[in-house]
Amino acid sequence: MSSQTTKQLFVMTMILLLSASAVNCQSMFTGRITYEISYPGSAIDYATRQQLPDEIEIVANDELVRTEMEAGELHQVKITNSEDKSVTTILEILREEYVIRKSHDEVKESIRELPEPRITYTDETKEILGYECKKAEAVVYDQFGDEQVIEIYYTEEIKGEPFNFDLPYNEIPGLMLEYEVRAGNLNMRYEATEIKSRWGIFISSRNFRVPSDAAEITFEELQDKLQ
Repeated sequence: MSSQTTKQLFVMTMILLLSASAVNCQSMFTGRITYEISYPGSAIDYATRQQLPDEIEIVANDELVRTEMEAGELHQVKITNSEDKSVTTILEILREEYVIRKSHDEVKESIRELPEPRITYTDETKEILGYECKKAEAVVYDQFGDEQVIEIYYTEEIKGEPFNFDLPYNEIPGLMLEYEVRAGNLNMRYEATEIKSRWGIFISSRNFRVPSDAAEITFEELQDKLQ
């Protein structure tokens, strides 16, 4: 594996581990949600952009949520569990499979490493995919110290609190259908393109199983392996 390839894979892994979970399992929502991902304003080269995902799919079944994405030679599945607020991430990189587990305390520590947003709520609303969404604004600062305002549209029709316990936006009182996450030189914009509720879809328990033969590894060990 070339050093450029390993560097790109590690960048993707780091960012996706921090920002890929869009739904918290306490929503008591059963169904599937698809998001389109774009990268406006990201300071990345063309080769890195080609390795990043364009879509994520989320499957929720009450207390369990599975977030899946694929990009280049990276396949990632993240499973969150609201009962213990843990996160299990399954990564397949270059045909090797790894499992990274984080306890609730470790999840909270990861959030502290991200810029803490200052969130304000507005009276503005708009309809997205048939759901009435309220608008919030999150003020964050980029790597240069410049203030950035992120618009968030969320619906309280799909209830749950908190929705995103492993994201900086954990105080948002509903499912976010449009939002952005900034981490380093990457800005990831998520836009929901489809929502299917429990009435139109069957969710199997197999979606939330962790492969027994995958190697358990810490994030730091994975970093050393890919560099």
